[in-house]
Amino acid sequence: MTSVIEINVPIEEIKAREERVLKTKRFEQPDRTPVIPAINYRFLLPKIGVRFQDYYNDPEVMLRSQILGQKWLMENIQTDAYSITGAWVGGWTDFQNTTESSALGCPVMFPENDIPVVDESGWVHNDADLRRLEKIDFINSGLNGKQIEFRQAMMKIADKYPVRFKGGPIFYPGANPALTHTSHGPFTVSASLTSAVEMFTAMLERPDFARELMDIVTNKIIQWLDFCWEEEKLPDRSFAWTDDLSAYLSAPVWENVLLPYDLRLRQHFDWASMHMCGQTNHLLDIFTNKLKINELQGFSYQVNLDRMAKIMGGKVVLLGNVSPMLIASGTPAEVKAATLKVLEKLAPCGGLIIQDGNNIAPGTPSENINAMMEASKAYGQG
Repeated sequence: MTSVIEINVPIEEIKAREERVLKTKRFEQPDRTPVIPAINYRFLLPKIGVRFQDYYNDPEVMLRSQILGQKWLMENIQTDAYSITGAWVGGWTDFQNTTESSALGCPVMFPENDIPVVDESGWVHNDADLRRLEKIDFINSGLNGKQIEFRQAMMKIADKYPVRFKGGPIFYPGANPALTHTSHGPFTVSASLTSAVEMFTAMLERPDFARELMDIVTNKIIQWLDFCWEEEKLPDRSFAWTDDLSAYLSAPVWENVLLPYDLRLRQHFDWASMHMCGQTNHLLDIFTNKLKINELQGFSYQVNLDRMAKIMGGKVVLLGNVSPMLIASGTPAEVKAATLKVLEKLAPCGGLIIQDGNNIAPGTPSENINAMMEASKAYGQG
């Protein structure tokens, strides 16, 4: 008989977390401000003793590692995360931010001790390259094709990995593993295809080329997302995406050249969460009033909290801001102080979830991560 993987968190606690988070996302008053540190497998694999090369080459190792990684996280980190299925927290085809560029012809490197990265030297430079790009089978090429293979393999072995929260029912994270049904965004993916320098230059000097490239890329992204929704039988039209590199664009260029393509992604779904690293003070109005996003996840410690409260407060669910460098190398007291600042500025607006801004670094002390929850319990009461 297959052993059940027991996660030592009571099911009542899991349900309380879910209620707290969902209330927050509805701009209702939770019992306290939720805290969900952004902890990825770059952090978790060393914790459970799994080699990166094994994780990315074997779907069973990937599935088992995700479950054991989440078990470690939920038993060692103070978090309001309440799920172990779906992207970031359970059975999913995890090749990080490389799948779209890989499926469009960019090489991907798999370091021995780290997550995969795209070789962004670029190959799309002219009209002939654009025509080649249009012909690529985006669904079955590169790491998208590998995602499909890994998903099918995970489903075949799902019954080998039953999971249970303390006092709760058994479930199987591999039964319907998620494909990467997020996107790295029209601009950022396009920059992988041309090189970042050429893409930034094209936005100013060859805007027609930039627009055609992003149009092709956006069409491919939507094609893949529609495929994911059909394959996974997803129940709603909620979507999360990012366009990180575009934070370096001025607001006029962002709005005049890029907005139509990110807007097309946004309008393809009913509810949308956007992630954006970096200093984005100049883009907050566009995100709120032009893109009309529902959530901004992992916003940077560089963002001005007063400006964010004025533009986004009460309109957009907000997750982020506490510096990951401070969490990695500061003291628990310093992390608590930084968390308190976020609470004081944004909690009165509603819709706040405390998070780092963005992505907890490998080797970060647990007591520093947990200081965010300690601050919420002390100062974030409703």
